[in-house]
Amino acid sequence: VLEIEDLPVGVVNIINGSKGYNVTVTGEANHAGARPMDTRRDPLVGVAEMILAVNHNAVAMGRPAVSTVGRVVVEPNLSPIVPGKVLFTIDSRHNDPVKIEELAAAHEAAIIRIANERDLEISWTTRPPLAPCPCDPEIVRCLEESAREQGIPALTMPSGALHDTQRMANVARVAMVFVRSKDGRSHTPEEFTSIEDAVAGIRVLAGAIHSLAY
Repeated sequence: VLEIEDLPVGVVNIINGSKGYNVTVTGEANHAGARPMDTRRDPLVGVAEMILAVNHNAVAMGRPAVSTVGRVVVEPNLSPIVPGKVLFTIDSRHNDPVKIEELAAAHEAAIIRIANERDLEISWTTRPPLAPCPCDPEIVRCLEESAREQGIPALTMPSGALHDTQRMANVARVAMVFVRSKDGRSHTPEEFTSIEDAVAGIRVLAGAIHSLAY
């Protein structure tokens, strides 16, 4: 986001919450050559359609909504066999708890509809949800003022990524500073932040700490 906006620093005012699913879709395993296409109960084809629906739902809701299918397990995972079972995960995030539930409901409805259309069996479990975490308004204000006073362009923004900060918020006031990464890449060996942007982030943080202390 910072690279798209061409800004070196982000001041986080809220950390997105999340809701996750582990979904199991069951069809009927069969021989890939002998079973006619129009008689198959192929769970992988159904899951492919479900993944597209999950993506569509998040795109339709708009930023900062995101949903990701990050893991798919196919059984028996053999090239000459129509799959019998597929397991996949859904990770949905937003900074509004109502929107998280709306997104989850849209995903559930799509999964049920597709399963019915393709004569597939479905089940799912939900992973423990994580509520959105608003940052402390005073600390956010100090960070914004620090950036402004030093002439450092900064964007006040939500954090799409989950952080330990959400746990720390149970015992202390929290806020965060982001710095720009090349091509917006993070959590990858290719992640890179220039010295200039790193220094800008440090200056914003240091200025806010000084303001809060004195």
